[in-house]
Amino acid sequence: MMTQAPEHVLGVHVSTAGGLPTAVGRAQRLGCRAFQLFTANPRQWALQPVAPDTAEAFRRAVQESGITTVVSHAGYLLNLASPRPELVQKSLAALRAECERCRQLGIPLLVLHPGSCPADQRFEGLRRVAEALRTVLQSSDATLTLCLELTAGQGNAIGSSLEELAILRESSSCPERLGVCVDTCHALAAGYRLDTEEGYSAFWTRFEELFGREALRVLHLNDSAYPAASGRDRHAHIGLGHCGIGCFARLLGDPRWRPIPMILETPKGKDDRADRLNLTVLRYLAAGEELTADMLHVLWSQYHGSV
Repeated sequence: MMTQAPEHVLGVHVSTAGGLPTAVGRAQRLGCRAFQLFTANPRQWALQPVAPDTAEAFRRAVQESGITTVVSHAGYLLNLASPRPELVQKSLAALRAECERCRQLGIPLLVLHPGSCPADQRFEGLRRVAEALRTVLQSSDATLTLCLELTAGQGNAIGSSLEELAILRESSSCPERLGVCVDTCHALAAGYRLDTEEGYSAFWTRFEELFGREALRVLHLNDSAYPAASGRDRHAHIGLGHCGIGCFARLLGDPRWRPIPMILETPKGKDDRADRLNLTVLRYLAAGEELTADMLHVLWSQYHGSV
């Protein structure tokens, strides 16, 4: 069994079926040093505060697990960029509720998508998101960092360029509390060529020019089912998509990003075997091992329907 390089903070997005504290055990059984979860149903608006006994049990489970980083992901319904004022207000209320749940659970990082709007209203959409973020940051707990996720640009989603995320961060009243989450699948789909050495270098050079290293707070490690610049957000298993194994070898071998939580959001199966296999691939790369296409095929050959 490969051992994980101690400086890499590898994890997965885990289910909360059976209650929030159960997520900690699932991550622990996978040998994770980090994990991501939804603190509530991501497809519903009504978010209630966490019951005090549940919050206490969750905090205690994390403390006893040895897991270093917990990340929450905001629900899918939020759209702070919408031209419909009632939807923006509804999204704002839901985001505030997400922030409060993170405070109760002791979760320091909350990832969210900026939203979407008609293509001819992109500037106005960015302005609406910036205003909403200022409001939330001013009223939420100071220990929480909101992490804007780079999007694939599917449909009318905004935030598919580093420049747009930089505009939102610069417009914030508290830029130090507004981080960035880079998803490898989204970046490739948005046209950033992480599948090549030159493209990888150019992407991170531009990132550091716009934000500085400290702004990167979360990495989502997902291969892409569609090629570069497709604008399609469809995740694939590590090394089996268009990002390619080289993309992840470069990330795991890049000392700049070793302290950053690297969260898998790859396709799930009926059990945790897919997560285990994807983590195995990452752990090989973290240890500096080379993985060929044949080796990947062997790793996945016993997982029905994956190759």
